[in-house]
Amino acid sequence: MCQNSRIISSVKNGELAVCNGCKNYALTFNNVYFQFDKNQLLEFRKYIANIDVDYWQEYYAYTSKKRKIPVTTLHQNLILIFSLEEIEDLKTLLLLKENSKNEFISLEQINYPFILN
Repeated sequence: MCQNSRIISSVKNGELAVCNGCKNYALTFNNVYFQFDKNQLLEFRKYIANIDVDYWQEYYAYTSKKRKIPVTTLHQNLILIFSLEEIEDLKTLLLLKENSKNEFISLEQINYPFILN
């Protein structure tokens, strides 16, 4: 990514930026970095928008892992997996849904074991 970039959108765990020089897009999310041209970004947006999260949540309902939603790559031996919250954040980054910065989070969204003393 070039030094002459502008952040388009951001969430707690990532950001989407565009380079003003080469017009490439950089999507940084948790420990994953994607670099796209405009057409690739539009295809990725379409792919993320069409993920059937309910299907994957049901398919992996009996696993103990919180990341259940796969995102395939061009490498057949590399599949990225995301939680529902991460997919929602990706949709926000890709401008597929409004950023809800002013909403309060629910107790279920807090990833911390609750211990009663």
